[in-house]
Amino acid sequence: MSLEVKDLHFAYNQNREIVKGVSFNAKEGECLAVVGVNGVGKTTMLKCINRILSPTSGEILLNGQSVRSMDGTTLAQHIGYVPQGCDFADASVFDTVLLGRKPFIKWDVTHKDLEIVQQVLHRMNLEDYANRNVNALSGGERQKVSIARALAQQTPILLFDEPTSNLDIKNQLDVLDITRHIVKEQNLTAIVTIHDLNLALRFADRFLLMRDGAVYGCGDYSIINPETIRDVYGVEAYVLEHGKHQVVIPN
Repeated sequence: MSLEVKDLHFAYNQNREIVKGVSFNAKEGECLAVVGVNGVGKTTMLKCINRILSPTSGEILLNGQSVRSMDGTTLAQHIGYVPQGCDFADASVFDTVLLGRKPFIKWDVTHKDLEIVQQVLHRMNLEDYANRNVNALSGGERQKVSIARALAQQTPILLFDEPTSNLDIKNQLDVLDITRHIVKEQNLTAIVTIHDLNLALRFADRFLLMRDGAVYGCGDYSIINPETIRDVYGVEAYVLEHGKHQVVIPN
């Protein structure tokens, strides 16, 4: 399923526009990394796409259909969202991840729903935590549960807002690797806001660079270069080839 954002604007009040005419496409089988400094509008943009916030103007289209025309259940069957902060009710990890199946449950939980949750817990290395209270876990572990819940939702569009922010380096790599493999295997579309350019360069197919609430540029890994880093972040940096990856080193 393709996602198109057309001339998106959002303001919290008339004098403070946060998102300024953002337009881009995200394709099936693609991981799109959204990068830029704090406060540039990345999170606000994701919330507009997921209809948590109502844009001042502009359109968000899924296969040409406006998300404004979808009811809440239909939207949740198409878009999975992982926010920065994870607030959970007191429940087991298994039941928390099972909530990702809620948009598809009509009368009662089915064997398929339970099987999907088991598969996701296995894939996220959370099987040993299945019966533990989610609120007894560390921040990083809860972040993985939040991602697992979104994966259990099995939507064609995934929106991840800084999914690696609470994770150690091993879990950062594991989560992004799992996400990339699922996107490729199931031909999904993932849009991920992320601060670490080196992590982004390891997993993303394309990059959306934001500056002052607007799109500075969008393209493949070649768009991450000393000039764009200087313009977007105000930092001098080298971009080097190391093995299979590009590496950003601040000067």
